[in-house]
Amino acid sequence: MANCIICNHSLTSQNDSAEHIIPNAIGGFRKVWGFLCNRCNNTTGHDWDAVLASQLNGLCHFFDVKRERGSIPDQTISTTAGETFRMLSQGGFALPKPTVDKTEAGGRTQYQVVARDMPEVRRILRDLQRKFPKIDVEAELAKVQARTSYPKGMVEIPCQIGGVQAGRSIVKSAVALVHDSGIPAVACDQALVYLRDQNAPACFGYYSTTDLLFERPVGVPLHCVAVSGNSTTGMLLGYVEYFGFLRAVVLLSETYIGPNIENCYAIDPTTGMQCDLSVRLQFSQADMVDIFDYKHCDNEAAKQAADAVFGPGMARKRQREQSHAVKEAVRYAFENCGAQPGDILTEEQLRIIARLMSERLIPFIVSLNQPRPLPPSSNLRSDI
Repeated sequence: MANCIICNHSLTSQNDSAEHIIPNAIGGFRKVWGFLCNRCNNTTGHDWDAVLASQLNGLCHFFDVKRERGSIPDQTISTTAGETFRMLSQGGFALPKPTVDKTEAGGRTQYQVVARDMPEVRRILRDLQRKFPKIDVEAELAKVQARTSYPKGMVEIPCQIGGVQAGRSIVKSAVALVHDSGIPAVACDQALVYLRDQNAPACFGYYSTTDLLFERPVGVPLHCVAVSGNSTTGMLLGYVEYFGFLRAVVLLSETYIGPNIENCYAIDPTTGMQCDLSVRLQFSQADMVDIFDYKHCDNEAAKQAADAVFGPGMARKRQREQSHAVKEAVRYAFENCGAQPGDILTEEQLRIIARLMSERLIPFIVSLNQPRPLPPSSNLRSDI
């Protein structure tokens, strides 16, 4: 077996580990063995991949990324109206915390409680009962009303990528695909220096001036890792893309002497399905210097790439919320129309169902006229 690419210790059946080429936290499924020891896998996962996943967590929520294991952590977001919510892993929003408003009127003290679920309401009422023993908790719980509401302002999806730790996760993914292609990871000499030495300069740069993918599927927020090795030029290059618009080119080596290779691993993180694509990576040493100097960071091109996946993503969000709203309206109406399961509905009950469904759907219908969420800006931070 090979050595661990980070600590360079020999890998054995006891210390070998499965490493995701694309981090599981953002939707990766494919794994490689004989690449990292258990210790370095845990360390890089905690120190590098976790930082990258945190930076992309808002996009994971927006695109409903499918993960091999675990759920997407809740994400705190803000709106242009000054609201704050938590995006939930199962979909939808929740208040970041409950509110208890106190008012004094006519010598009486009143409390209005807004909570996220019934257990939370009960806990708050229990706390108030300690101060006001006459409060009948069960009677107050019977008065609780569940309401559906939508953000008033445009939702700002947090998105940034880069920095020392996330940058190393990006490069590690490219080296992992080289290893998976049957090329020893030691061929990635410049990348290994960067991964092993915290003071080494970055060996990648962000790229958005042209689309490097052939026949890109329309509207798909792709994750993609590709590698290209040319023994004639000595260039061993990598390409890493997240969500279809966050793109980086990696200089793995300038002295490559192995077999010529072209390999691409791309997935649709909304389904977990692999895509059969290819990437054109034909950059010279001079080209890489320009990429490192941010000369290929075209903000308008990056925005267009983001819009290409964000628009269809917004349409999917709307369709899912519409289905959810209709389903909940139907459930609520039938549960409160006065009929029992199996009953033949009367004309009066049908009228009640129609009225209750309409009332329940009003928040969703009103939300359709609200401004759309803000598309994520391509905020790329240097690794220096």
